[in-house]
Amino acid sequence: MNEQAVYLSETIDAIVAGAGSLVPELLLAVFFLLLVTLDLFKSPTIKRLLPWLALTGLFASLLLQILGGYTAGDELFLNLLLSDGLARYAGILFSAAGIFTILLSLQNRPLEHLQQGKGEYYALILMLVLGLNLMGKSVNLLMVFLAIETVSIASYILTLTLKHEKRAVEAGLKYILYGALSAGVMLYGMSFFYGLTGTLNYSSEVFRIGLLQANTLLVTVAAVLVFAGFFFKISAAPFHFWVPDVYQGAPLPVVALFSTGPKMAGIIVILRFVRPFENPLAYADVQLFLGIAAIATLVIGNFTALWQDTPRRLLAYSSVSHAGFLLTGLLAFNTDYTLSVLFYLTVLLFMNFGIFLFLQLSEDIFKVQKLEDFAGLGRAHPFIGIMALLYLLSLTGLPPLAGFMGKLLIFSNVWEAYTLGENTLLLTLLIVGILLTGVALFYYIKIPYYLFFKRNFREENLVTSLSDKLLLALFALPLLVLFFKPDLLLNWMEQLLAQTL
Repeated sequence: MNEQAVYLSETIDAIVAGAGSLVPELLLAVFFLLLVTLDLFKSPTIKRLLPWLALTGLFASLLLQILGGYTAGDELFLNLLLSDGLARYAGILFSAAGIFTILLSLQNRPLEHLQQGKGEYYALILMLVLGLNLMGKSVNLLMVFLAIETVSIASYILTLTLKHEKRAVEAGLKYILYGALSAGVMLYGMSFFYGLTGTLNYSSEVFRIGLLQANTLLVTVAAVLVFAGFFFKISAAPFHFWVPDVYQGAPLPVVALFSTGPKMAGIIVILRFVRPFENPLAYADVQLFLGIAAIATLVIGNFTALWQDTPRRLLAYSSVSHAGFLLTGLLAFNTDYTLSVLFYLTVLLFMNFGIFLFLQLSEDIFKVQKLEDFAGLGRAHPFIGIMALLYLLSLTGLPPLAGFMGKLLIFSNVWEAYTLGENTLLLTLLIVGILLTGVALFYYIKIPYYLFFKRNFREENLVTSLSDKLLLALFALPLLVLFFKPDLLLNWMEQLLAQTL
């Protein structure tokens, strides 16, 4: 009995001692509960305050993680969560994604006319960001699973926000089915790893040693099963089938969040998880699987996007292709690939929110449903057309925009890794990535072609608000700055990552 009391006392002391590293998550949890509680009141004044309250919580979390000081760094909470520089930078990206989502939601007409569930909608965004933060800090397989499921549950409900629309219900059901399948497969793989290593903490030396001593085939099978769950979150092949339907059915602010937040969190999880597998002699099969998955994701995303005639589905497969580029960057072992991957994720955040804001304006104001509906809008509304062109060129990876620098850094690391190890897989990835960047230009350029080179036969004089124009400029500015001065971000990230184990 005394032993149990001592163990319980030590556990409580450890929780109290490590609670400081979870201040951003606790802050988000408090604001989540506050939103849920206030949503019970029927006062119109309180209802109007809910999105601003959600913004306050996310801004507080963002400032807390930018300023730091809430943790001594490299604190391991009960062998589950690690608060290091990587987790801190990831938390900054997640908070920014949540803020941008709410800003887009305030400008979204279908959400503006939503009669019920507004408070739940903003509370779920906070819950999703909380889950993303936990994913970014997780170093324990069970904790990763719980964090991913927290994000997934919030995502399923957010997809069904406009439940009066048939396509939203269909998208939500498909999302849930694919999510349940990938979660089950991932959990099965995690049980293999626990059996092979005797630990769930994949950042520990015990895990590394256990993998080296285990049967290589079993390790490969377990890794493939676990990556199934990770690939679902980043929308990589072959777990990408949910993407076009969800992008078609969910509100555009939610789509913008899905295209960035879970993808960024999934990549951070994979960044931590692949470190024990960096030895090419011991884990050649695991690396071959990741390489094939990256190539398949690039090929499927880019070539399928070529045949799309609706902007939502085109951007859905575009998002799949970006997952392929990120997986490519993660395979540049023995190089400083973490910086290039994080730079690409940061640029992707601004590119995606910018292009989805443009699409939201096109749907809400100009009633665009298909690509040909963009006809002449660029000439009638030059500012919006030019902003769209900037985002699309950056998504393609062309100068003078930060999307070019993101791809250049990743390709440079892949080439460096190839010269160090002369791995044919890396050379193949490099060639495929460069060629498919050219393919991407063909489908991205469709939108500017309709915007500027097709005639607009509509006579109505539609206007966009100043807030929409300011948001478009806000998302475009970092894309220009980070092309000419990428070291501003890279140096800061390097300082943060110096705190990473």
